[in-house]
Amino acid sequence: MTEPIFGPFTIVILFFTMIHFPILGIILIIWAQDQLKKRDLEVYSRLEEIAKDLGVLNRTFPPQKGLFLFSWLVYQKRVRDYYIKYNNYFRRLDGLPPKEPKPDSIPRFFYGGLFGKTSLSMIITTEDDADPFIMVSQKSEKKSKNSVNHYRVIYYKSDDLDLPKCEVNPAVELMDSIMPDPDDINFVSDEDFSKKFDLMGENEPKIRALFNENIRRIISENPEWVWEFNDDQIMIKYLISGNTISEMEDIKPSLGELAKIHNELKNINWSDIPTQLDIDKDTPEEILDHKLYKKRMATFGCAIGCGTILIPFALFMLYGFFSTFDFELLGPVLFMGVPGFLLFRWGRSEWKRNKQLKADGKVRDSQ
Repeated sequence: MTEPIFGPFTIVILFFTMIHFPILGIILIIWAQDQLKKRDLEVYSRLEEIAKDLGVLNRTFPPQKGLFLFSWLVYQKRVRDYYIKYNNYFRRLDGLPPKEPKPDSIPRFFYGGLFGKTSLSMIITTEDDADPFIMVSQKSEKKSKNSVNHYRVIYYKSDDLDLPKCEVNPAVELMDSIMPDPDDINFVSDEDFSKKFDLMGENEPKIRALFNENIRRIISENPEWVWEFNDDQIMIKYLISGNTISEMEDIKPSLGELAKIHNELKNINWSDIPTQLDIDKDTPEEILDHKLYKKRMATFGCAIGCGTILIPFALFMLYGFFSTFDFELLGPVLFMGVPGFLLFRWGRSEWKRNKQLKADGKVRDSQ
């Protein structure tokens, strides 16, 4: 009987070598790129100037050059661990539990080299115990395979605040006209604001007290910004590009807008909460012209039709799975069944809702 050419131990070594050799090659490329580029040193120097000018602290982890590969891998983990504290501010704003740094280990050093730095690549803040506490950072979010969006994010916290949880997002007018969100809070007294923004939150009386005329005016001056309010915290987020990313000339004006909001919040009378009657008077009726009504019904009918087509295919695949227990059929079941069900359910509910609007006399001829 002949001995096997490769023993079990050799096979395991070969297996791990085949997997990790390409990973090591990628890490070497990332390491070389990081060590050769000088732009991050220039950005760090610019941040130092801005922080000094504003009288705040530059909390950005300083870039380091001339590192050997293993030193660089350790450095990368130190960067990721360092930024967890600042990411936790945003987690707290969203009501999520804080994260803790993972213990050091060779696998975390090695595999972490694949992912590079955390998305928080620059941070300036006031002192940790300052009230109010302000943090300005930059976040990158992947838009598509070859595209990344860069955002300026400003976090604000003050013990003097007691704000309702709500969000303000720029509205997409075409989408809002065809598929309005019934939870969007609108104002008869401020039609321009209602068209520009989607205001979402559960405590509508307190939200309306917060969004008085002055607050709405300040927010309307920055129509591309996203705002989030929650208890003692505020977050501002907006898209940046070009020289704004490196020169950061937007920071001072944006902090000026935040100061305006801060001053207005101090003047809000929280005992003057609108009643349900007040809310009803300031909530616009959903009135449609016949042209928009037809567009809506065509959209919802298309959704119902697509769902009606996808669901039977998914059920047929599901029947095939139970007949053969071929697990490859589960993919098509989920791929067609879930979107089909959601499209059908949404299209049907909106179809009925718009039919009811017509029955109530809210579909009228254009003026």
